[in-house]
Amino acid sequence: MVCFSIPAIINLAFRKRLFDKPSELRKVHKRIVPNFGGIAIFTAFLFSCSLFIKSELLPELNILMAGGLILFMIGLNDDIVGLGPLKKFVVQFASALIIALAADIRITSLHGLLGYEELDYYTSVTLTVLFIVGIVNAFNLIDGIDSLAASLGTFVSLVYAYLFWNAGYLGWSYLSIALTGALVGFLFFNVSPARIFMGDSGSLLLGFVCVILSIKFIDVAASTPVKFGTTNIEAGFGLVLAVLIIPIFDTLRVFTLRVIRNRSPFKADNNHLHHRLLFLGLSHMQSTLVLVVVNILFVVMAVSFQNIGNTQLVSLIVLAVLATNGMLSLYIERFKKGLLSRAKSEPVVVKSFGEEILEKITEN
Repeated sequence: MVCFSIPAIINLAFRKRLFDKPSELRKVHKRIVPNFGGIAIFTAFLFSCSLFIKSELLPELNILMAGGLILFMIGLNDDIVGLGPLKKFVVQFASALIIALAADIRITSLHGLLGYEELDYYTSVTLTVLFIVGIVNAFNLIDGIDSLAASLGTFVSLVYAYLFWNAGYLGWSYLSIALTGALVGFLFFNVSPARIFMGDSGSLLLGFVCVILSIKFIDVAASTPVKFGTTNIEAGFGLVLAVLIIPIFDTLRVFTLRVIRNRSPFKADNNHLHHRLLFLGLSHMQSTLVLVVVNILFVVMAVSFQNIGNTQLVSLIVLAVLATNGMLSLYIERFKKGLLSRAKSEPVVVKSFGEEILEKITEN
């Protein structure tokens, strides 16, 4: 369905001159590209869920779709006319409250993480809402280069489809598969050079579905025997962190750096993980592949260390991601020194994204 609808959406966008213009600093594409892929993703996802998921398999489906619909609409509005962060945050909090209150899908316990177990109702709702809003924005921010958000979303949804299937939660497994199918169809048109972007309507919906799957899995893993291969899942929180590690770490990192530098955490820049890989001369697809492989390795690590408990596994993942980022930073510094040395000794023809950024730095 996505493959059939996207060509029509692209043609309509060009006729009506609705494009994602390469004007903002964090955008790295050099040409005008339609950014309405979210329309195809949402409609295909909605169609598949409505057709294949029976109400007895997933009673909360109608409420989930209601929450996703308002996020999709605010994202589409932002894609067309542009919106400030305040309006988007209000809608995101409203959508999160629908899930926590109406669907009653909440983080009810930390399952031993940092010594905490069961949460009272108001703490549970508050933590759930903050988690949903945070992950929704994390996927929105990671959508900066061709294929990245859709590839990570495909990986996340496939992992949850497998886990829910093994746990016997077929409705949730079908929901994950529906998202996978919509994203795979979209990826045919989003590989470099991308013919269409998913836009905020797609990235907000993608983050919303992935975080709902994550919250549900935390609850399922604590109450139902779940296997990943031959491994029993005993530290659900740790596994969820590993599954979402790229968007979570990227968002926390850029927000922290912006605050340290006395800048608004919501002001766009070119300091995301994918920008750093582009700086090194990698292409969009190479950068996407690197981040997806890193995500896979973190999931493998989380599955391998399930027997150490949530607190220890989360600590291990945090240390591993900090170490990985530290090594990347050291390599970038060496690469930057090499570029500066070349710039002093001979004229440099700027070709890579990294060299373009370096040129701006030296000019300032």
